[in-house]
Amino acid sequence: MNDVFIRVDDRLLHGQVVVSWIPYLQAKVAVIADDEYANDEFMRSLIESSGPEGVRVHAKTIDETAEFLKDDRDDKILVLLKSIEGLNRLIKKVRISSINIGGLGAGQGRKRYYNSIHLSDDELKILKDIANENIVVEVRILPKDKAIVIKGN
Repeated sequence: MNDVFIRVDDRLLHGQVVVSWIPYLQAKVAVIADDEYANDEFMRSLIESSGPEGVRVHAKTIDETAEFLKDDRDDKILVLLKSIEGLNRLIKKVRISSINIGGLGAGQGRKRYYNSIHLSDDELKILKDIANENIVVEVRILPKDKAIVIKGN
């Protein structure tokens, strides 16, 4: 498969990603994998015009993202999802070796897990289940940070 980096961050394509992750990964393509945004023509065009120079940005549904990742290409690809639920749907459709959890804000039923990462019990269980599938699940805000690895059950 392609050189793909999967990140869950509810802020999607924001400053930390553009300034730190894209250069670190040398990503040439960024995919916002989100059904709601991909199906909203205004949001799709806004997202697709927001990338830094030299990076192609796409807004795709989870299904479109899975198909896109199955195509063989040489580009380094950054996939951004805003939820654990979206991630869970994506990994059922395409083989992924590792996942980065980068930013999930506080919300109903969520507890602070690490720095700006908040998870509900259900979200943490999903991540542990994913880790049980021999997929590395790391929590890391910036590339220079030490990764915290979430272990399976």
